[in-house]
Amino acid sequence: MNIQSRKSTFRLLLILAFAGNQLACQQQERNKTPLQTRSQLVAQRAETFFATFAQRADWQKFCSFYREDLVFDDITLQIHLDSLWQFKRFYDWENETDVFRKLTPEQEHLTVETLIANDSVAVARGHLNPFYYRDQLVDVEWGMDFTIWIYFDENLQIRKQIDWIEYDPVVLEGVVEHYRKNGVGALPAWLDLSR
Repeated sequence: MNIQSRKSTFRLLLILAFAGNQLACQQQERNKTPLQTRSQLVAQRAETFFATFAQRADWQKFCSFYREDLVFDDITLQIHLDSLWQFKRFYDWENETDVFRKLTPEQEHLTVETLIANDSVAVARGHLNPFYYRDQLVDVEWGMDFTIWIYFDENLQIRKQIDWIEYDPVVLEGVVEHYRKNGVGALPAWLDLSR
């Protein structure tokens, strides 16, 4: 075999090797699951959180989204809490089985209309659906809208939550009366934060 023939064969083998390598890389890229961005992970975690919240059926799962040193603010009620155990006392789902009930077991407690997220915060806007509280139907046409801000740590645990809830008139009247008597910042009598 002459030198010219060897060079042609070598070039052909080189081209085939390069083409084969390119095809293998393309196949590998097609099989690869794209990595999610931090914002996508926060959005997914927030969607799962609000789906759990909407079902209002699994207290342990709901609480598992939070850090122990959670900071929680309910702006309308003027309540500031700085731990998960205080938050559990405030929400108290597991002890409300005779107090709170949805219209039907499959009804969602809340509906999220808008959810936006970045790499550390998710904001949901929506409304609470009608429910019974102490056998009174809570169903007002103008009320029960909410905006909830949830702030995530590096492990996608909620470190801070801010609730802006348009409570029904009965609750709002009670809040105003409470603050007239006790001043802003005084915890409501129903919220026991003693250990």
